[in-house]
Amino acid sequence: MQIDKIDSFETFKKIRENWDFVYTADHQAQFFLSWIWLSGWLQMAHEPWFILAVKPDAHDSSYVAFFPLKTLLTYEDGGFETEICMAGNSMADYTGLICLPGYEEEVIPAFAAYIQQELVWSTFNVKSILETDTRMSLLLSSFSEDSFALSQLRIQSVKVEDPDLYLAPYVSLPDDWDEYLQNYVGVNTRQKIRRFLRQVESSDEFSITYVNADNLESHIEILLNFWESRWKQQKGDTFEVVIDYYKLILRHCFEHNCLYLSVLWKGDRPLGAIANFVDFQQKSMLFTITGRDRTFKNPPPGLILHADAIRYAIKNGFKVYDFLMGNEEYKYSFGAKDRHIQHIVAKYKNGHNKQQDVGNTLALALQLAVRDHRSNRLTKAEQGYYQILEAQSNHPEALYGLAVLMRQKGEYQTAENLLKNLLQVQPNSIKALFSLGNLYQAQDRLSEAIASYHQVLALQPDAIAAYNNLGYALQQQGKWEDAIACYQKALELQPNCVEAEVSLANALHAQGKLSPEKQAHYAAINNDFGSKCKQAGDFKTAIAYYRQSISMKPDLAEAHYNLDLVIQEQGEHQTAIICEQKTPIPA
Repeated sequence: MQIDKIDSFETFKKIRENWDFVYTADHQAQFFLSWIWLSGWLQMAHEPWFILAVKPDAHDSSYVAFFPLKTLLTYEDGGFETEICMAGNSMADYTGLICLPGYEEEVIPAFAAYIQQELVWSTFNVKSILETDTRMSLLLSSFSEDSFALSQLRIQSVKVEDPDLYLAPYVSLPDDWDEYLQNYVGVNTRQKIRRFLRQVESSDEFSITYVNADNLESHIEILLNFWESRWKQQKGDTFEVVIDYYKLILRHCFEHNCLYLSVLWKGDRPLGAIANFVDFQQKSMLFTITGRDRTFKNPPPGLILHADAIRYAIKNGFKVYDFLMGNEEYKYSFGAKDRHIQHIVAKYKNGHNKQQDVGNTLALALQLAVRDHRSNRLTKAEQGYYQILEAQSNHPEALYGLAVLMRQKGEYQTAENLLKNLLQVQPNSIKALFSLGNLYQAQDRLSEAIASYHQVLALQPDAIAAYNNLGYALQQQGKWEDAIACYQKALELQPNCVEAEVSLANALHAQGKLSPEKQAHYAAINNDFGSKCKQAGDFKTAIAYYRQSISMKPDLAEAHYNLDLVIQEQGEHQTAIICEQKTPIPA
């Protein structure tokens, strides 16, 4: 067996046809292992993910099985621990792997051997596995009791009223709607479904609309507003993460023709909404999210929308209506039966499967911290940098990343100390010297900034950004000719450098040496640069660009409007994202 490790989205896109072939053939496959759902989720996932893909041998062109996984890093007792878990965890109700029938006996042990021999980890977390998934049982049987401690987890909610998330009710659908009503639901439910559906369908007052390209955004907004009003307070810190997932995944599934979303109305007042994933390959509908106007009781929106969705599923040949995790009582009124979900954790009895490579572990920790930093999750990024430095106090990239973050937070002295520590480790670090120069410049410590930029240029004479920033520092000191010489040097090194061109034009304008025609031209460019800086969150530089634009062309209305807007927004933001290698301009 040849196992490849796929960890780039571009490669994942290229194997879609192969993935879909395996998925369609695998009768144990479920929607959260489909290429469609994963292609939406993996672009949102914060943790590093990878897919183990198996070929019978190296010469085969097609894969016969796929196992989506991801890596988590935890920090405990002064050290990092690596955990391998299912790629869909945190949003997928079910996880697992897919495999062509007939290959399981070879593929599953190969997966187990690869995980044990090729991956470094201390915990293998097999969560959200359907009890009916025989392949995962086979996989875990390859983890011997001599080397591994396997335990089955069942995390109980602290609230008695919370649903049991280790149960997943579903309805095995018949071929006929009337048969479903007659044999799958109780008399009371059957009468209610018939009466309320008839009331909606025969009334000019009530109606149900279904999602299409024209109403997609409004239907999603209605659904999520209902859901938010019900769950925002209870979800607490996780609310934003969950709502962002729904916003993205619902649109993504609509684009791939696998979203069922309906809204119940009374006149022009929405009463409730429901969204289901539609799995045409496995002939199942998966109830995903619902919401309703909780002040409206009769007719009941939830009952009507679920019944209408089940009727649609039966009419279109679907075999399963899946209520997913949670044993809420109402699900069983529709004839649902339980499936159990398992959560099994494997740990090496000696702590880990091989001596963990500290360098590789820190590299992963840095990757996660940088990803959080770039996504503006500053608190989490800061924590990650500090954990790396606790493990290795002179880690260059962690020192640099934390310094940049501290500057963003306005903690200039801490940033300066970190950069100086980095220079103790790497005395010729150009990015540390350049950042130190920018830090001094931000504090109007111009002589120190100039000295730092000169150090950069001594090490890298063609550093265009250093010439630009040096020019600005000299300009602030009133050394106009020296500043202009720096801008000209930058343009000599890179003639199409727009930043240097604008800096030069701004300097010439300040000396009264720029023609009126060029003033209008560069006023527009300064305005554009201001908008780019504003978009990046660098309000201070944006204001400088807008003011420069106005000084060149006082009647440029757009620059006046943008300046007023950014000054107003600056007051609403406590933290600005600073472009670390921006080219400053004269204020």
